[in-house]
Amino acid sequence: MKIPFKIKIIMGYIINLLVIFVLGIIYWNQILPETPLLWDWISLILIALSLGMLTVVFVVIRRQLKAKTQAEMETLENRKLLQSIIDNTKNAISVKKLNGEYLLINKRYENLYRLKKEDIKGKTDHDFLPKETADRYRSTDLEAVKLEKEIQVEEVLEQPDGLHTYLAAKFPLFDASNRVFAVGTIATDITERINSQKMLVAGNTFFNLSRDMLIISSDNTFLKVNPATTFILGYSEEELLGKPFMSFVYAKDIDSTLTEVTKLQSGAITENFENRFVCKDGSLKWLSWTTYPDVKTGLLYAVARDVTAKRNVEESLKEADTFFEMSLDILVVATKKMFIKINPSLSKVLGYSDLELKSKPFTNYLFSEDIATTEKAIEELQQGTPMVNFENRWVCKDGTIKWLSWTATTDIVTGTLYAIARDITERLKLKEEERAAVNDLYENEQKLNLILENISDGVIVANSDKKVILANNMANEMFGTQDDSKISANFSEYFEMYFPDGKTIFPIQKLPMERALVGELTDDVDVVLWNEKLQEKKRVLLSGRPIMNQQNQVIAVVITIKDITRYKKLQEDLKKTELKYRNLIGFRKDDEIKKSDEKEIEKETEKKTEKDKEKKKKD
Repeated sequence: MKIPFKIKIIMGYIINLLVIFVLGIIYWNQILPETPLLWDWISLILIALSLGMLTVVFVVIRRQLKAKTQAEMETLENRKLLQSIIDNTKNAISVKKLNGEYLLINKRYENLYRLKKEDIKGKTDHDFLPKETADRYRSTDLEAVKLEKEIQVEEVLEQPDGLHTYLAAKFPLFDASNRVFAVGTIATDITERINSQKMLVAGNTFFNLSRDMLIISSDNTFLKVNPATTFILGYSEEELLGKPFMSFVYAKDIDSTLTEVTKLQSGAITENFENRFVCKDGSLKWLSWTTYPDVKTGLLYAVARDVTAKRNVEESLKEADTFFEMSLDILVVATKKMFIKINPSLSKVLGYSDLELKSKPFTNYLFSEDIATTEKAIEELQQGTPMVNFENRWVCKDGTIKWLSWTATTDIVTGTLYAIARDITERLKLKEEERAAVNDLYENEQKLNLILENISDGVIVANSDKKVILANNMANEMFGTQDDSKISANFSEYFEMYFPDGKTIFPIQKLPMERALVGELTDDVDVVLWNEKLQEKKRVLLSGRPIMNQQNQVIAVVITIKDITRYKKLQEDLKKTELKYRNLIGFRKDDEIKKSDEKEIEKETEKKTEKDKEKKKKD
């Protein structure tokens, strides 16, 4: 049976108390027959003090145990409180290690992914999510680690009631050494907000894309107009808003317009009422109005169509055809299935003739995987939802695939589609190449960091402005910092530099850093570094390499620092030991022979050093 620590303390106290008490009685009985001496009284006093000190220690330990127990209870309560807070939030919260393993999730996260806390630890997204989704989550986690700051990404997750969009705030967690050890995620469901925004955007897009004038006004003042209004009349939005609309009506049409406004005030709807407006350039435009009054608010919702063009329809059609044929963009007029009219740009992009494209349903030329999405987009377009930057793939006559981006509208009455498209194949290809290049760059950076951290020598990389942009752990340790950016490329800020004799000052301009900045390579420059602050001397070999761009200009330098202090100390100790044992065995030589032996030892040592260097370079 395991005895609690608290009981052990009490039992120990009682046993020690009894032992000291018994010892005191025994000692008292031994000195009782005789008259107690001073030392006897002192001994008894010490025994009594021991009892008191034992009691004090016991009380202190009890209080410490009580404080520890209370602290543990408070910690447990705080943990429960924290877990309760995150469990009762509507946001999904998780914490992962850098390798992707989960450390913590809340109730919302459990419900979202149908998991349990006890089953999630030690697992990654790839253990319970589709590979594509898990890869995407992993990629954004690594992005937050790479940037070392919070990033926000939108993540789409399929739930029983459909697709939901979450705004995930991903942020790195730092340990006491200011190194990232985990990634936290707080995901907020923004599906309703996005749907509301989409509806608002769709409404504003329709309002702004409409070729008709769309106007909201009071009985006599413009409150809101769409771009078509400013385009048709020539006035800016500021010149129209807040102004009485009667001031823009042609003088001869004012009376009839006032009569129509009176009807609107009674709640009657105006349909196809025509009058003339004076444009900013002084010209007149005939407008056909359909107006719906809101009697409660007094607002008028009006749609006006410029019908001036009816008087010059032939000229307008001619100009439109010229623009249609000359446009570099793809311009299309079509029904739901067939092309009605296309400009030469479409034939140029796809390689088919005008006749070939019009003779078959245009879905015949679509990439098979994009047919369903295109038909769905057309259905939505015919229901009044504008098509903006819709992308799909088309099969060219030579068998190649082209990506086209479409912006389209429809005539609700006739069902005719009017679309503009651009060939974005090259742009998408460039984006993909750019993405691949960024991924390769990040992967190479990680490999470089791994190599640098496993090199026994210190390594520093500085740009042409002498700003350190990268350093490994050995260099950080030598300069006394964990932050690469706080290392100065100017060694004189940290050390006094001498030649190997330890007395002659080493010139800064001869350092590998300065020489590499002018394109010079250096190997194993022997320098003594004296750290006055730490009262520490190091002997190092410095090497420098310039990094050139395509124009043969130095854009960065790499400096390696090999600490040979210990090696040189061993070398000196070896010489001293050899001389000592020569003297002990009575070995004597004249001064010249001794000097020759010392030189031989030094040469052997240098040869060994060179071999070590060559071996490390090969490694």
